[in-house]
Formats: sequence, C-alpha cells, structure tokens
Amino acid sequence: MKHSLCALASGLALAFAGTAALAGSTGDVYQNGFNNDAEITQAFNGDASTVITQIDTSNIAKANQSNNYFGPSLIDIYQKGYNNYADAEQSHNTIASSKVVQKGWKNVANTDQSHNVNAKSDVYQDGVNNSADVTQTWTFDASAKIVQKGLKNVANTNQEHSLDATADIYQDGVNNSADVHQKWTSNADAKIVQAGFMNTSTVTQQFGSNQNADLYQDGWLNTATVMQTGSNLSATAVQIGVGNTATFNQTGW
Repeated sequence: MKHSLCALASGLALAFAGTAALAGSTGDVYQNGFNNDAEITQAFNGDASTVITQIDTSNIAKANQSNNYFGPSLIDIYQKGYNNYADAEQSHNTIASSKVVQKGWKNVANTDQSHNVNAKSDVYQDGVNNSADVTQTWTFDASAKIVQKGLKNVANTNQEHSLDATADIYQDGVNNSADVHQKWTSNADAKIVQAGFMNTSTVTQQFGSNQNADLYQDGWLNTATVMQTGSNLSATAVQIGVGNTATFNQTGW
C-alpha cells in the first residue's frame, strides 16, 4: 500500500492555506494492493470533492480541482488491475462531475473540464491498453460518455462553446478508433458504436445547431467520416462487414 507524497503534500498545503483554499474541499483515497499512486490537488473551490479507489498493482490516479467556486465539483476514480492511469482536471466550473472506472491492464483515461456549467464526463474501461480522452471547455449541459471493452481501442471527445452537446462512444473489440469534435454547437448529438477490429469513426460538428450523427460499425477495417457545419443536419451510417467506407460532408445554414 502506498500513499503518494504529492497527495500528502497537497493535504498539508491546504491545511495551512486558510479558509479560501480549504472551503468545501474534500479528498479521500482508498488503496488495497502494491505500489499504487494517488495524487489529489485542491485549491480555491466552493464545493469540491475527490474519491480515488485503487485495487491491485501499480495504478496511478491524479485529480486536480481549482477555482471551482459555484456548485459541486466531483471527481471519482476507480482502478482495479495493473498499471492503469487516470488523470482528471477541473477548473473554473459551475457544477462538474468526472467519473473514471478502469478494470484491466494499462488503460489510460484523461478528462479535462474547464469553464463549464453543468458538465458531465463518464469513462469506463475494461480490457488492455485502451485509451480515452474527454475535453469539455466553455460548455452548458455538456455530457460525454465513453465505454471501452477489449484491446487497444482509442476514443477522443472534444466539446467546447456548446449548448446541450452530447457524445456517446461504445467500443468492443481490438484497435478501434473513434473521434468526436463538437464546437460552437447547440443541441448537438454524436453517437459511435464499434464492435470488431480496426474500425475508424470520425465526427466533426462545428458552427451549427441541432446537429446529429449516428455511426455503427461491426466488422473489420470499416471507416466512417462525418463533417457537418450548419443547422438541423443529421447523418447516419451503419456498416457491417469488411473494408466498408462511408463519408458525409454537409455544409449549410
């Protein structure tokens, strides 16, 4: 069992920093195993809390909460397995939550939430060497959910300047890649489901409103790309088999 020196140092720093830094900040770490490392940093929050749970060996978890003055800011990281890595960042938010669950080996999850109102991020990984990245900046009611089961799946979501933007990614298989980018959008929605080997999905929605993209791929080496700029746009691609390609490009207002 190992408690990180950084976590201890952060706790001591907060203890002597006065009420401004300490107000409403709590951090809890539970470790059961060997050589696990947990780090919690909290400063100038109104109502911030972090819970880190680590079971088994050589897991690394980091949580950083700062300048979240209004509403609760929550980080919950659960790791069970070997050499999993999770990093959650929250700053200048009004109500934000980030939850990461990792089971398996060498999974990586990064979440970054800043200048949001009511932002939510959920990452669940069960397998080996999966990678997930969630970025939410200057959003209102944004939600991102990533579920990965299998080996070497990669998922990235980036939401900024959005209103009611939602991105759902589910991957089950080997070496699938999914990327969602939503920017300056209103009521945008993107959903990607991939089951199989080496499928690639890309969704980019910018400068529009009421945009929607649904992608489903089941098989090998399928590629689906959607790019939308405008309003009231919708795209759907369903591919089952090997080597299929679907491309959407919609521009208009």
